Amino acid sequence: MKHFKIGKFKPRPRFLPDDVYSYVRDSIVRGCVEALIMDKGQTKVLLGKRIIDPWPNWWTFGSRMVAGEDPRDAVSRTVKEDLNLNIPAKRFIFLDVVSLVFPRRQEPPKENGCHDLSLFYFLTISGAENSLIRMRKQEYGKTRWFDPEDVTKKAGFHLATVECLKLALKIKKG
Repeated sequence: MKHFKIGKFKPRPRFLPDDVYSYVRDSIVRGCVEALIMDKGQTKVLLGKRIIDPWPNWWTFGSRMVAGEDPRDAVSRTVKEDLNLNIPAKRFIFLDVVSLVFPRRQEPPKENGCHDLSLFYFLTISGAENSLIRMRKQEYGKTRWFDPEDVTKKAGFHLATVECLKLALKIKKG
């Protein structure tokens, strides 16, 4: 994924009041990043059991981007927030852009649903890095290592996760 920044841009991220964010959320497609994480041998994939909408199920680790943020920096920040792992942005490998539309969302009114464009990135981690994982409990109930074949061949996993995992498995192990 290429990121072009022309001239000086000063990010001005801020939380909007709920009523304003709800109006904006109904009107835009939000930009997000996702990290698909595997062990070094690519024999296991780490997923988190989300406890919030729009997908309270097994999923990758992600968040929305901040205006002006390089997507790799965003995914690195997200992995720090979600799993407490300090991973340099350069280690993330771009996989795909996925359009995700859900009938529900976390923000009220939940039933209005949402539409996100998510940039999926791939990362392998060592056993030492795995031992440092501390999951963000506000979003995930638990994490679990899965056999990739279980994810790609069994029902219950989001098609975006399945398709991006298949892409990751084509990348040279190591």
